[in-house]
Amino acid sequence: MAYVLIVLWNLATLVPIWLGWWDVFAVLGLYWFENLCTGVVQFQKLRDAEAHSGSKPEAVPLSKFFALHYGIFTAVHGLLVLVFFGLVMGGLWQQGQAWWLSAIIIAAIHYLGFRSEWRARQDWTRTTPGRVMAEPYARVLVLHVIVIAGGWLALSAPSPQSILKLFALIKLGVELIAAFIWSRFALKKCHESSCQRCTG
Repeated sequence: MAYVLIVLWNLATLVPIWLGWWDVFAVLGLYWFENLCTGVVQFQKLRDAEAHSGSKPEAVPLSKFFALHYGIFTAVHGLLVLVFFGLVMGGLWQQGQAWWLSAIIIAAIHYLGFRSEWRARQDWTRTTPGRVMAEPYARVLVLHVIVIAGGWLALSAPSPQSILKLFALIKLGVELIAAFIWSRFALKKCHESSCQRCTG
């Protein structure tokens, strides 16, 4: 199910790119929004994991630290996209409803994944707050490099749409691989720590 959700929220960007609807700024803006959705979902997962961890509460809960750290990270990323790709490079945000439709689809898919993958299966029984907090960072950091590099290349290329298509496909591949690697790692740690429902 997780892999299906990854494909679906990437299609919300890939299809408009393939149809030639969007410029670099619109694409990077949507990827920034996707990171924001990831942060919101991960924060709620952390809250759930902390509530069910059974350990002594920390003086500063990991969820609050994550909200601050990831929030700053996301804000800087958004500023970079706005300044360099939206203003300095002359990107135009002219997609209107089409952009917001994709944003709504991405948010809905993230919410669906949270409810069906996390809440319905009570996945907090198979992990720890520390692992939940670490989960998005490797993927997000790699994707930032891929997406921003793709943006720079697209701006300087004679055919920006071809570059955007290529990097959107690379992003999809990286996300699928990262999800697979993380699931194997999490399952291994779960067995090592004798978590409940490791194979559920």
